[in-house]
Amino acid sequence: MPRTRNPTGAMEKVTAMIRSFIKTFVLVVGFAIPGSICIAGAILPVGQAEYDFIYDRQLHEEARSLDYIDYQLGPYRIDTGDIWLGPFRSLCDVTGDSVNVFAFAAEDFRSIRKLRATSFGKLQAGVSGRPADRLFVYAGFILDEELAKDEHYTGKKWRGFAGDVEQAFVHYHTNHLEATFGRFASFWGPRNSLVLAPAQKLDGFGYSFRWGRLTASYRLARLDGLDPDEDDVEQFENRYFAAHRFDFHLARNLTVGLFETVVFGGPGRQIDLFYLNPLIFFHGTQLNEGLNDNTTVGFDFTYKPKAGCKLYGQLLIDDIQLDNKSQGDQEPDQLGIIAGCYIADFGPGFDVNVEYSRVNNWTFNQMHERNRYLYHHKPIGGALGNDYDIIDLKVLKWFGDGLKGSVNLGYYRQGEGTIEDLFDSPWAQIEGDYTEPFPTGVVERTFSVALGFSGFLTGFAFVDVEAGFNRVENWHHLEGADETLPFFGAYLSTFCFKTIGIN
Repeated sequence: MPRTRNPTGAMEKVTAMIRSFIKTFVLVVGFAIPGSICIAGAILPVGQAEYDFIYDRQLHEEARSLDYIDYQLGPYRIDTGDIWLGPFRSLCDVTGDSVNVFAFAAEDFRSIRKLRATSFGKLQAGVSGRPADRLFVYAGFILDEELAKDEHYTGKKWRGFAGDVEQAFVHYHTNHLEATFGRFASFWGPRNSLVLAPAQKLDGFGYSFRWGRLTASYRLARLDGLDPDEDDVEQFENRYFAAHRFDFHLARNLTVGLFETVVFGGPGRQIDLFYLNPLIFFHGTQLNEGLNDNTTVGFDFTYKPKAGCKLYGQLLIDDIQLDNKSQGDQEPDQLGIIAGCYIADFGPGFDVNVEYSRVNNWTFNQMHERNRYLYHHKPIGGALGNDYDIIDLKVLKWFGDGLKGSVNLGYYRQGEGTIEDLFDSPWAQIEGDYTEPFPTGVVERTFSVALGFSGFLTGFAFVDVEAGFNRVENWHHLEGADETLPFFGAYLSTFCFKTIGIN
């Protein structure tokens, strides 16, 4: 007699194989680092709309308190401080004998006058767990319709979707040390920091070491290289990003952070050992080595004059001329700044946030294309590019912990400069003083007004809706091309979490 299939038995075998694989993976990772008696700490990822709402809520809570916590270093560990997690509480509920399996399905619709409306789907699935007291693992795979239509995307596509591992990392911590390895988004200073922000998920590692009032941090990542088939280079050029930072908790309500970054690379170039040293001055070292890498230095601060009010700022210096001895000293200063104020509970349930940001022309650029502060043609940090400034005013209304409305006003000026412009040094092509206006060229000016609503409608649905208009002068840098552009955007997602035992 022919053998008949037992679907139930087959499914049980598949389930058993999956559980066996997960258990083996977790045990391997768990035994890689010995256990400890420290309280286990899961990590709340950053750089995804649903998680970012939790960070928005935490910004409100942070401004209300004077807690001595490293809020300027992200992503956050969940057991550090009182973080509202909403539907993601299960991230920290798993133990050594279980994992958390999750899935997201989202649709992102955008419409603005004069441009074609777009609607992109996104699917994500992954797993997280804590195989040991000190260890947390997270991996999320994504199918992204918008990424597949990106002109710079060169990867594989499947039925109109681009597939990739969005974030996958292992996080280890003790009472003083935190280290993360893999692909992950992070931020230093303000969440929209000019130097390192959640916009990019980078492959590499990072760590922070707390010693009393001092916290030392480091980040290393491999960037996308330059390919002779796509870029103006003769052979493939490797690219890397390294950064180190020192945060000083000068008082309970005052923190100052000093940082330095470098983008470096070249044909066949590997990671230089001196860029792995968090105590070395990168800029001085690369000068002594006869290199021409692209370094920046800067500082940021957070000051709370009282509970409910937070002042913050950041200064980034890419290049600044202190001498006036040669024509090369006429190069314009390449700077970026952020200055902001967040007031929590301005009225019952109301917050106010005002912020100004500016990045000069030529900032993040360099004579070598490989040394630009870009990853897949987008800025590494939270900057919109260069040659711009913007001021934003937001009035937020919280409806409990999980919902908020907003009124947003903004004024944005964008010059003709970009990070990808040819670094042709026009100041070296003349004699005498060189100056250029800010912003440069025909300036596009945008005044925007918008109403927004976002949050968790249930324990398995998230929404982010915004509608308003942009009043644009010199649209696309065309003199006299003025437009009023109404817009509407809606992001809707549904998600689920399931804890699965692996024993």
